[in-house]
Amino acid sequence: MKKPKLLRKSEKDVFAQTRNRLTLFYSTILTLFLAAFVALALFVFYIVVTNDQDQTLRILSDREVNMAERALDGSGGAWREQERRALTGNQVFYYITDVNGELIINNDDHEELRELYLDVIDGWMTDNIEVKRVEIGIPENDPFLEDFSEMDLEVMVLARPVIHNGERIAMMYMAIDNTFYSSMIKWVVLIFVSIALVFAVVGVALSRWMSKRALEPAKEAYNLQKEFVSNASHELRTPLSVILSAVEALGMEVDKSNPFKEKMLGTLKHEVKRMSGLITELLALARSDSEQAATQLKKERFDIRPAAEQMIESFSEYVSQKEICLKLVAPEQLEVAGDRDKLIQLMYILTDNAIKYTPAGGRVEIALEQHNNKKQCEFVLSVSDSGIGISPEDQKRIFDRFFRADKMRSRKEGGYGLGLSIAKSITTAHNGEITVESNTGEGSVFRARIPFIAEASKTMHPSGKALNQIL
Repeated sequence: MKKPKLLRKSEKDVFAQTRNRLTLFYSTILTLFLAAFVALALFVFYIVVTNDQDQTLRILSDREVNMAERALDGSGGAWREQERRALTGNQVFYYITDVNGELIINNDDHEELRELYLDVIDGWMTDNIEVKRVEIGIPENDPFLEDFSEMDLEVMVLARPVIHNGERIAMMYMAIDNTFYSSMIKWVVLIFVSIALVFAVVGVALSRWMSKRALEPAKEAYNLQKEFVSNASHELRTPLSVILSAVEALGMEVDKSNPFKEKMLGTLKHEVKRMSGLITELLALARSDSEQAATQLKKERFDIRPAAEQMIESFSEYVSQKEICLKLVAPEQLEVAGDRDKLIQLMYILTDNAIKYTPAGGRVEIALEQHNNKKQCEFVLSVSDSGIGISPEDQKRIFDRFFRADKMRSRKEGGYGLGLSIAKSITTAHNGEITVESNTGEGSVFRARIPFIAEASKTMHPSGKALNQIL
């Protein structure tokens, strides 16, 4: 169970995500550069080898056609003497046909393969020099070609007309064996691709190292910022508590006949409470940023229903002032596993957020559920409201720190854009997830899912009939 936990944690870590993005960016650049270099090198190599073979074939054909044309100066049959000439170099065949395609001269390296060679030139007539590369397939079940069954034969064939007195009187076909060069090209491609893969792996490792080095200053600054926020929050809590106590003491002794002093003390008390709330939220975020946040959870099994009822009671005066119907839907008993204080805080945050953005006469519903399977249970907390809703664009950032979809309304309600971020950190620390479903003007539904290990001897399944508490 530890491995998925680590995976989820790494996915949530902003530096890990940034490092992965930088690694992907650097790796893509290096890979594209390497691919372009390899492709260019292979293309140049292929062109050089192909042109060399083509040039060799053309030079050889020039010599042969000149000999044929000289032979024609005598009689029409004088040039048959070329049949007795042996093939040179890596020549495969040398054929001459008349204008009707009838074979006049045939000279090839393997007489058994002549029919296959003739299939290559069958119907091939041209007024210019043409060169093409052809793979000759050897039939496997032919007993006459048994000695050639394992041969891979690729030839480069040239066709050109034989001209006499300005007229084409014949066609000459010449082929050279290109199997070795084709095989060499394939091996070169394989070697280059293998080298490219090795360099790609090295490039990824190098990219990851580069991204790590690039993030070091940002990470150091971020850690210093976390430490400052945590220390400042701790240091500010004590003087604010003293100021709040002093303001409350002055409020008890203030002259009720002096409305100005009473108003100033009320305003001062309100602002000190807001400041204290902000510092509490900042301190909670600083603690959630700690790498030991997940291990510091005090996990225990407890019935969350009483805590939910107490929360409903604490919001009773607030919702009465706003004329909001606050409803709790939960079974009589609902045992969950996790950090009691954190999960209760999660309920308070989501409920407070829903009440803030629900107009007078609206409704807010808190639903507590437990989904069970053989090995794992899941505590599901859903908070729905009939408030102003959240636009699709804002839903992407609703859990970001200090983000407020309706800044004017948030400022009026006293929000700082930290509550939902804290809710997300609590859910993440429990290896859970939190989502939002909303449409502008139609309300919102925040749903947190907290998984925990099922224990048959301890888990209390919500088999009883659910009770609803409505304010």
